Amino acid sequence: MAVLTLITHLTEGVKSEFKRGLDPNNDPRVGSSRENSTSSTLSAAATGSNSSSFSSLYSTLIPVGVYAAVCLILFLILRKKYPRVYAPRTFLSSLDVHERSVELPNGWVNWVKPFFKTPDTAVLNQSSLDGYLFLRFLKIMCVICLVGCFIVFPVLIPLHLHGGGGNSQLDSLNFGNISNGRPNVLYVHALLAWVFFGFIMYTVSRECVFYINLRQAYLLHPYYANRLSSRTVLFTCVPQQNLEERKLRKVFGDAVKHVWIPRESSELEDLVDERNQTAFRLERAETRLIKLANQERNRALKHGHPDIEASVGMNSVKEVHRKSTESTRLEKVEEDNGVVPEGALARDPPMSPTNTLIGSSNASKKEARVTEIAMSPTGSRATSSEDSASPATPGPKWGDHGYGMMGPPPDVSGSVASQWIPHSWRPTHRPLSNYGRSVDTIKWTRNRLKELAPQISKLRRNHRQGKGKPLPAAFIEFDTQVNAQSAYQTLSHHRAFHMKPHIYIRPHEIIWDSLRMRWWERIVRGFAIQAFVAATVIFWSIPCALIGAVSNITFLTEKIFFLAWLKHLPAPILGLITGLLPAVALTFLMSLVPYILRACARQAGIPSHSMIELYTQSGYFVFQVVQVFLVTTITSAASAAFEKILENPTSVRSLLSQNLPKASNFYVSYFILQGLAMSASRLLQIGSLIRHLIWQNEQNQRAMINKWHRIKIVHWGAIYPVFTNMGVIAITYSLLAPLTVVFALIGLYLIYLVSKYNLLYTYSSEISTRGLLYPHALKQLLTGLYLAEICLIGLFGLRSAFGPLVLMFGLTIFTALVHISINEALGPLLWNLPRTLAVEELYRGLAVNSDLQAPGIPGSNSNNNNSNSIVPTESPHQLPTANLTLPPNLDPNNGNSNSFLPTEFSDPPPAVDLTLSPNPNYAAEDGDGNEHDSDDERFHDSDDEHEPNSTSRGAHPKKVEGLPMLSKLTFNFLKASILTQITPYLHHLEPVTRILTPLVSPVYDPTSPPNFILKFLHPEVFADYHILRSLTAPLPTPSQYNYTKKQHEDAYYPPCVNRSRDPKLWIPKDAAGVSRQECAHTKKIAGIDITDEGVELNEKQRIIVDNVQAENNIWWRETRY
Repeated sequence: MAVLTLITHLTEGVKSEFKRGLDPNNDPRVGSSRENSTSSTLSAAATGSNSSSFSSLYSTLIPVGVYAAVCLILFLILRKKYPRVYAPRTFLSSLDVHERSVELPNGWVNWVKPFFKTPDTAVLNQSSLDGYLFLRFLKIMCVICLVGCFIVFPVLIPLHLHGGGGNSQLDSLNFGNISNGRPNVLYVHALLAWVFFGFIMYTVSRECVFYINLRQAYLLHPYYANRLSSRTVLFTCVPQQNLEERKLRKVFGDAVKHVWIPRESSELEDLVDERNQTAFRLERAETRLIKLANQERNRALKHGHPDIEASVGMNSVKEVHRKSTESTRLEKVEEDNGVVPEGALARDPPMSPTNTLIGSSNASKKEARVTEIAMSPTGSRATSSEDSASPATPGPKWGDHGYGMMGPPPDVSGSVASQWIPHSWRPTHRPLSNYGRSVDTIKWTRNRLKELAPQISKLRRNHRQGKGKPLPAAFIEFDTQVNAQSAYQTLSHHRAFHMKPHIYIRPHEIIWDSLRMRWWERIVRGFAIQAFVAATVIFWSIPCALIGAVSNITFLTEKIFFLAWLKHLPAPILGLITGLLPAVALTFLMSLVPYILRACARQAGIPSHSMIELYTQSGYFVFQVVQVFLVTTITSAASAAFEKILENPTSVRSLLSQNLPKASNFYVSYFILQGLAMSASRLLQIGSLIRHLIWQNEQNQRAMINKWHRIKIVHWGAIYPVFTNMGVIAITYSLLAPLTVVFALIGLYLIYLVSKYNLLYTYSSEISTRGLLYPHALKQLLTGLYLAEICLIGLFGLRSAFGPLVLMFGLTIFTALVHISINEALGPLLWNLPRTLAVEELYRGLAVNSDLQAPGIPGSNSNNNNSNSIVPTESPHQLPTANLTLPPNLDPNNGNSNSFLPTEFSDPPPAVDLTLSPNPNYAAEDGDGNEHDSDDERFHDSDDEHEPNSTSRGAHPKKVEGLPMLSKLTFNFLKASILTQITPYLHHLEPVTRILTPLVSPVYDPTSPPNFILKFLHPEVFADYHILRSLTAPLPTPSQYNYTKKQHEDAYYPPCVNRSRDPKLWIPKDAAGVSRQECAHTKKIAGIDITDEGVELNEKQRIIVDNVQAENNIWWRETRY
């Protein structure tokens, strides 16, 4: 009935709007934007008539719908034509086989059904845990909105329609349409708040349980547990006296496998940066030289030079047999085995294709002579072959090294390129170190690389030998993930802010500048950055308000005289100024916030990129709530009632209670824009498409490979807060404006579909927080509950509804208690991994591979005769045993000793037999076979506790003798009496208990899958670790990662120390042979790796990469740390 009433009301509103038409002067649309959103109500709020009419809704929905339809059509057309843009994760060789998604059908619409059938777990196994949990977060918000529609919509929509407030159109569906004379009606809102908000709190709690079990199953899988980053702990703010490997091994015991202590490397970093810039400058210069030489050579071939014939292959040059006889000097060359006497070439003018186009016979002879010398296997001006047994047979063949001239001196005049272009054409530049004078780029960069190489090598050697100043940080690798987790969860230092641990940090995501900060510097920087972020949040509303003021152009033209001319502009131009301009400006303004927060995180000393995303998520969410929600809501409600409050101050309560819910009309347009326009833009990916089209015309081989293998990186810290804020807005307005929940549901579901496609086929998983963003976002959703409760408390207070007010106060206290309970109960499990599950993974691995060494439990090899005994193994880093006498509480043989105490302090503990005794009431025996006294005999043999006035532990001096026993007997008598009375009637409850028992305490049965209700109510049973472990089954299960010695030693050194990051140059191969000679000269002089394999220069002077999928000097498969 409520739905039919709503449809009838909407139909009447549509008819009335089309009858009266759309008057631009009365159009309440406003162009305000907060993070890719536009407003349609704020200008109306400013003018005091904040009624979101149907024209306002349609004026937003129609153009956004048209834009979304156009983007969808373009996507369907371009998806088949450009798979590199819309499905790169299906074929890129830079991804492992298990990371590639299954390719969808290439039809117009036949891919839709397979896409919908693809489960979200494909993202978990092919992309990342963050991507899967983001999709789950969107689905959870959709479920919350759907349940809100079922709970709130049927009750509140009829209630608001007939509230008697006198509002019209969409405002009649809001809380403000309830008249002030009906306070008892507000009990409905209070009771619905308890039901709906209670459901949200339970959903957040169960999702935290689900996340904990899934994260444990994910991180304990061998694919991640055996990685170096899973076994390495970073300690920051390490005291100077502890920055020694020997001391760190003593602190953490024999579980330590390797220790990296980074050292000051600013000088080395500067030299490496200069070396990289110089090397890439050389690469560009070599490429330019090759292009110039081949361009002139092709020009000579094009004009039909009689002495040159185009070669078919790239590694051969043919010479046309000349009908004319050889000159005397050429015969002398042949007699000397192809060696030109010194000075012979110097007496002739320089040869180049430009002076042979005349076609003279002399030129032809000189060209033939030079080509013959270039093709000679021993053609060199620096050597002589007079002792040769026989003259060389002239013939068109390459030298031994494959380039044109064998062994020429590495200078300009002896290069192959000089045969085609003059010296003045060679690439040049003006270095500042040479006072801006022009130098030959190739020669200068080679010499500079030659100078830098020994300096870099010396500083790297000193760094590895530990001769530099150590930074207050240390990377400690443990033998297993279990021991690394134990060290991470243990208090390592007795002083505050010292040796703070961080785990799961991969080498490529480390912020090395952050490691140099001392503990006091981190504190000062942290407070300064927090103050800066707080001030930015407060004052960010000033530019937002100034830009938003442009949307109310009518008000500005009336109040500011020099803007009066704006109202005379044509209506379309005025609409662009008031609608599009503020939206674009505010979108750009809000897009700057994540970059500012990431810079703040770096300055605060955050040590890794993944942790920076966590910091950005927290700060950006505050920006979203304050700027997108609170500023818009408060200013909209206040401005709408401002003039009326000035006219009648006594009406402030009724005006605010009526106008505050009207601010929700803005978010209807917000959800439409996010759900349709922004989702369509993310699906079309116009930026990636333009980049790909530009790539097709790219003429830089390095840029071509980088663009081909680079996938769009998702910065989760800027993604989560936008959609979390959407959930907060929907929850806050769920009882004030139920229509908001409907549009939020539609928008979030469309965002979910687009995000699922992009995570499966286009987005990268390079930045991974191991799912830590998900619980943050879930707990941030509770902000919506607090804001909704505060709004309802204020509205109930304004309407003097004291009964509902008390209920809302109680709900607010209950929400706070639930929030505290979630943090206390689940907080440690959100970050840490338990040891019990590690043991289960151990036995799971032993069941699969009997030869597998048990991780974290020494001596668990299957070769042991007794599988129930644990025997410690000797560490390869065993230190000399120290003869120390320890107190009993630190004795390793004592049961209360710390497991992290190094074994060098005492003899190894004996083997512990884990075999259970058949008699549970056994008494421990000593070494002589005598039984010890039982607990009663040892601890209750004192006569003092039987004294009447004893003050020992557990006794009270004024206690009445026999009173505890009397109370116990009385309680047992009453319980037995009650049971005797009710036992005959208990059989009537059997049908009820038979139904409730499976719901209250279900038991997991693999043969009978549970229904949805059981799975939702009992995540501890049906979303347990053992069940969620099956979701990670498609992941590969390597027993261990075989890192090379070099990869392991350089893993956690700064990038400037890592030799594998040295530049490798790549130049195109050409038909003239310039590239091969330049490769040989560069390797010989600069000592840098360079090649021309895999890329060539075609006849049209375009660079062609043979196989962009193959590994080369630009791209190679990254090591999985």
